[in-house]
Amino acid sequence: MADRTTPAGDRAAPAEPPASSEAYDAVVSRLERVVGDLEAGGLSLEASIEKFAEGVKLAHEATRKLDEAERRIEMLVRNADGSQDEVPFDPDASKGP
Repeated sequence: MADRTTPAGDRAAPAEPPASSEAYDAVVSRLERVVGDLEAGGLSLEASIEKFAEGVKLAHEATRKLDEAERRIEMLVRNADGSQDEVPFDPDASKGP
């Protein structure tokens, strides 16, 4: 996808859809760049809307990847007899009381 120059003269980075095989860290890194661009200001309204839309897509992708990781963790919990129980992911469980 080619770079575009907005009517205000600023260059909008290409809005690439997140690749489904892209690692979570890469998606979050891209999202951080988008947020940084928006926070820095200086973009035209059109470019800001495009950046915002890209950020929403990246946030959804990151959420999907976290949900997928949570499901994988639940699937990996097995009993001593080899049976498998579905155990909800609890990030505070490893911290102890």
